[in-house]
Amino acid sequence: MKFYKLNDNENRGSVVRTEGRSQQRFIPGRGWVESGVMIKYFNSDSPYYDAYSEITEEEANKLISNM
Repeated sequence: MKFYKLNDNENRGSVVRTEGRSQQRFIPGRGWVESGVMIKYFNSDSPYYDAYSEITEEEANKLISNM
């Protein structure tokens, strides 16, 4: 499983986890929700391309606990 922190202005600080084709975004009050948000960050034609940081599970948990 991989974890990402989004860095663009619209989604700054959001945490996403991926495993295979499954993508889940953490939403405070709801938990992990299925999402396809990383498509726009992985697409080289998108203005959001590469606007994320890969983080560890521990870093993801710390960010989530501060939301």
